[in-house]
This record gives sequence, C-alpha cells and structure tokens, in this order.
Amino acid sequence: MLSTHAWLEISHSLHLTKREIQIIQGVFDNAPEGAVAQSLTISEHTVHTHLNRIFKKLHVTTRTEMVLRIVEELFSLTLSQTGRLPPICRIGPMGGCALHPSMGPPNLQERLASIDPTQIPQV
Repeated sequence: MLSTHAWLEISHSLHLTKREIQIIQGVFDNAPEGAVAQSLTISEHTVHTHLNRIFKKLHVTTRTEMVLRIVEELFSLTLSQTGRLPPICRIGPMGGCALHPSMGPPNLQERLASIDPTQIPQV
C-alpha cells in the first residue's frame, strides 16, 4: 500500500525497527499473526510480542488503532513544511494541492477552475 520510502520515513519518525515495520506491514495486509509469522519465518509468539511492543511505542491498544496511527503519521510527514514525503493529492503535481498550503496558488479556486480534468493523474 505504501512505498518503501514512505515506510522508511515512518519508521524513522516513529522510531520503529525494521522488524517492527515488517510486522506492521503484515497488519496492513490484514494478515493474521500466523501468516505474518510464516512470511517472516518467526513464531506466532514472537509476532505477538512484537505487536505488544509496537502498541506500547505507538500508545495504541488495537491493530485498528495502530493502522490509524501509521496513517496519521503518513499524513503528518506529507503535510509538514519539513516533511520528507510528497503531498498526497491528485492535483499536487500541478501545483494546486489544497491539502498542502505551501504548494497551493494564492487564489486556489481560480486555479482549480482552470485545471483540465483530463490532466489530473489517476490514483
């Protein structure tokens, strides 16, 4: 779902290890602990232990909260002035991203009206 670069930036930002990111990626794929364990050639107990540590690091209590926390961090990394990820926006490459104020033109409504819909990249 996310690029390797995005995962790397998230791991740096949240101080997560490579293994913790691999476990989180398994959760993003909606894989049960057994499937995550098998894909990483570790035991289910080890996956469970990693998940408990990740929950503590991220101050969450469920897999759903963990996913939301990762998505929240992704948005934070794309919207901040010092963010190291490009903004998430269909019209961002054309300089009219309403989600990223530093990229938006002075008169956003005027700019949006002038955009040819056929030129908007598909997601």
